[in-house]
Amino acid sequence: MTRLFYCSSAFVGILLWGSAACCGSFDERLWEKYAEVETAPTRTEGGLAGIYLEPQELGDVTATPPFSDLRLMTDRKEEVTYQIVARRPEQRKEELKVQMRNLSVTEQGETWLELLLDRQEARASAVEINTPDLDFSRQIEILGSNDGASWNTLRKDGVIFDSNRGEKLHHTRISFPPTSFRYLALKIANAGAKPLSISGVSVLQDSQVQGQTYSIYGTSQNIESNGAAQESSLLVRMNSVFPLHRLVIGTAARNFQRSVVVQVKRGNGDWEQWAQGTIFNFDTATTHESQLGIDMPEIATREFRLIFKNLDSPPIPVTNVTGEGYRRLLVYKQHPERKLYLFWGNPRAQQPRYDLAGLVAQQKLDDLPIARLTQGHPNSKFAGDNSRLPFSERYKYQLYLVVALVIAGLIFLQYRVFRRIEG
Repeated sequence: MTRLFYCSSAFVGILLWGSAACCGSFDERLWEKYAEVETAPTRTEGGLAGIYLEPQELGDVTATPPFSDLRLMTDRKEEVTYQIVARRPEQRKEELKVQMRNLSVTEQGETWLELLLDRQEARASAVEINTPDLDFSRQIEILGSNDGASWNTLRKDGVIFDSNRGEKLHHTRISFPPTSFRYLALKIANAGAKPLSISGVSVLQDSQVQGQTYSIYGTSQNIESNGAAQESSLLVRMNSVFPLHRLVIGTAARNFQRSVVVQVKRGNGDWEQWAQGTIFNFDTATTHESQLGIDMPEIATREFRLIFKNLDSPPIPVTNVTGEGYRRLLVYKQHPERKLYLFWGNPRAQQPRYDLAGLVAQQKLDDLPIARLTQGHPNSKFAGDNSRLPFSERYKYQLYLVVALVIAGLIFLQYRVFRRIEG
């Protein structure tokens, strides 16, 4: 019996060691899909290349966090290190120093405001109007001049507003094409209303490296209207599950503004608020200003619920909803002598940690050779969902038996020890 006890203990130890080894290395049987990589024809100085991860090639993202199940392997089952980089825009905002030269009201009741930029080489592209006033709407024209005497229109259809009828809506920033004019002027049409109290104007210089995005279309369903709550809602089901950071609402409605709440489902099936934003579209003979996108923290999910705060206005007709996400570039070390395969489709996979970030940070991504994925295939060696379960779950009944034998052996061994002591 003592021999049985030691043999059982050794068997359990071997099983646990073997399961740990399996979990720590790539096991092809746990991944559902794969695609061959058509390697880039040229090599860079750092030996790096890239693959764009596209929704139409990979399908639905199932891992959490997204892309943590990606494994890049050679034909010898050697793991290739990589780094995933989101092609987000690089945006820099700088507030320019200005002097306010004139703030007055014209004979037509318009507010006229002149600004002088301190820097000759500055390129202004937006103004932010600071006012303590509430509940207003004004059309604004932006003008530029080299000498402060002869003015050129930069934009004539801007609009600012503030509304607090149940939902706070505030918009006081006007953008315009970047300009090098040293003088800027704002002409605010008050339309017979009391001129706004202007406490200051910020002039901004925006510089941006354009990002790269993909679009995923959604299907609207379950449109509901709640007159008592003065709101309407609709369920949007996305055609693919891929990370999204923005929803764009398509509508033929004009001259409206709405606060919109974006909800996603929690693990228990309840809806929770994920983001909130304001959409509007002012389209008249003199005003053209719209904002139909809602920015949100990035998320990969199948369904969104949109709640429109209508107050006393009728619901707006929604024609479509489109999701936008930043493209991902998988940057990897080239192995020109080997065939490469990308595996995915293992929701239980852990995020790999490679030491490639420092090298990737030194590269110009636009200069990297780009490889592409061939058509994806189901992995014929996939062992099924049960194979991904922890070792103790897959063989729990066998382990119960082994543990019972070990306990029985310990009891019997202790019994024999007591018998010897009594004898």
